[in-house]
Amino acid sequence: MLITLSKSPPFENSNSILEIAKRVAEKGEKVAILLIQDACAAATMSDYCDKLALNEIEVYALKADCQARGLTDKADRRVKLIDYKQWVRLVMTEHKNIISWTS
Repeated sequence: MLITLSKSPPFENSNSILEIAKRVAEKGEKVAILLIQDACAAATMSDYCDKLALNEIEVYALKADCQARGLTDKADRRVKLIDYKQWVRLVMTEHKNIISWTS
């Protein structure tokens, strides 16, 4: 499952997102979160990345959006910065379920 987030943290339902991701991961499904647009700010939050790492959830951030916000050098080392081509690969080949979280 790939969960795409676009809202700036702390977003309204961030705990709900983490809970869903955790439950899916516990069932053995590969889970990843992709931060785009204003959600890229979460890439700089070590406590947020700690929670994801604890549950073995991969974290990606769109490099272009991080660059536009001056966050590239501030991103947590566990966040993988990806380009648009890599995003398409995540959607098309690596994850069978995609969730776009907008609230």
